[in-house]
Amino acid sequence: MKNEANKSCIVVLYAILFLFIFTTCTFNQLSRTAVAADFRLGIGSSAGNFAYSNQDGKLNRKVVGFYAQDYPGDMLAYDSLACSHADIDTIAVFNCRVDGTGNLINQSTNHVVDLAKRENVKALLLVHNFNNYIDKDAAHKVLLEENRNNLEENLLYTIRQNGFDGVNIDLEGVPPGDRENYIKLLTELKELFSPHGYLLTVSIPAETRDNPKSDWSGAYEYSAIGEIADLVILMTYDEHWSGGEPGPVASLPWVQQVLDYALETIPKEKTLMGIAAYGYDWSAGKGHVIFWNGVNSLADKYGGAKWNDKFSSPFFTYYDEKGYKHEVWFENKYSLRLKLDLANCYNIAGIAVWRLGFEDSSFWQTVSEKF
Repeated sequence: MKNEANKSCIVVLYAILFLFIFTTCTFNQLSRTAVAADFRLGIGSSAGNFAYSNQDGKLNRKVVGFYAQDYPGDMLAYDSLACSHADIDTIAVFNCRVDGTGNLINQSTNHVVDLAKRENVKALLLVHNFNNYIDKDAAHKVLLEENRNNLEENLLYTIRQNGFDGVNIDLEGVPPGDRENYIKLLTELKELFSPHGYLLTVSIPAETRDNPKSDWSGAYEYSAIGEIADLVILMTYDEHWSGGEPGPVASLPWVQQVLDYALETIPKEKTLMGIAAYGYDWSAGKGHVIFWNGVNSLADKYGGAKWNDKFSSPFFTYYDEKGYKHEVWFENKYSLRLKLDLANCYNIAGIAVWRLGFEDSSFWQTVSEKF
């Protein structure tokens, strides 16, 4: 009788597990189907919400906004923060380039940090190696011990002097041979910052598997990064980029694959999904960025956007006045809803949007609905 009872319990458990998996997968497909239907009808989302909530019944997701200035006097990000601060937890201020010796080349950010503090938004100093191109040589040299230590001291000083709450390490194109030194940088920064309560966050390339030999992503060891950093931003955008073939900026299946891999080793409470507030317009083998807040008017001019069911992404094509064909892929409130549903389903920490000022009010309305 005891064995029979045990067998019955096992059968019941397997049945419950199957039902859970089936329900989750079916609901995911229903959500995608409903959003696709809403897109074609031009109405609000009827899709359900993968809602994981805290004890008071409210979702508790972080929203990080990348703050950048593309040219002197560019106020797009500032105006976005001023208008939408209630939906933003943290900004990462893209204003601090590092050279190969660990010295920082800064832009003035006092007005930005002051605004963030007034609105109870945390401000992170984002350190990068972009000098009109991704400076891989600087990324390599700055990770050497002497230069690395110089960078660490400079970061601590700059954070203190300017009232930042921490840093976002956005070193891109780090050579795969510097994998160990990259982790040393994060480890040493964590030890340096912890006594002061400063946050250590990182932005890393989106991967679907560990590929230590990759020139683009080989230096970023997800498991070690997830153990050290306070927050990890997965750059789940540029699946297709301006220098490549046309395609979705961040298809839903690809984003889900990245999350599936990342969450094997990075704690979900540290994980942020990158969100693109832009798209690309490709023509004659080259693409250029097109902002969320301007793409719909262009689509309407040429007959409106279409929806790709496979990628859960909007797109359209058109011919310009010179007869050249263009192919445009972008993000909108419909594709965003599905990504936010995914964030809720996986119960991750939240999202990080590149960048503030590219979006319009529909972006924040969607975030408010889902988060």
